[in-house]
Amino acid sequence: MRRNGSGLTIFRFPNLSMGGRRMARAITDIDKPVPDQEEETAQAIRHMMKEAANRTEPLVKVMSILDELNRLGILDAVEGLLKNSKQIAAIGMEQMNKPGAHRMIKNGMGAVQLLTQLDPAKLGAILQGLSEGVNQAVRPEPDPKQGLWGIVQSLRKPEVRVSLSMMMGFLQGMGKGLSKKSP
Repeated sequence: MRRNGSGLTIFRFPNLSMGGRRMARAITDIDKPVPDQEEETAQAIRHMMKEAANRTEPLVKVMSILDELNRLGILDAVEGLLKNSKQIAAIGMEQMNKPGAHRMIKNGMGAVQLLTQLDPAKLGAILQGLSEGVNQAVRPEPDPKQGLWGIVQSLRKPEVRVSLSMMMGFLQGMGKGLSKKSP
């Protein structure tokens, strides 16, 4: 090392080829450290712990959900389904190939489509009336056999008139729907 007149320091490197001197040897191999299995596992655990520390709230929620699913036995059921998935799939395919299965699926889809078009409050009222009607029909003490005159007289009862009026409205609406579909 020496200083020139301008105050700059000049360094000399003995291995460089300048004026007949030798250059440094070229680097041909770079040794990259390859971690063994234990180091990789430790590094993965450190990474997981860091990520878990950054996301504690969602992890606690997921653990709570899993605990509840386990308490209800749902995790056991899912585990059983997964362990026996091949047998379950084979049974399902066997059932699908039975006669009438395709028609049943189409009918089920049609029923679901119908339910999406109905007002739940109106359907609830109709189902409540249906339940009362079934209870009345199967009561333990049957009425004596009713003749034609008894049937005509029962048409004067308000509850019978309400039911008949509802059925007539149903039949009229069904007729309108059928007339739209028919060519």
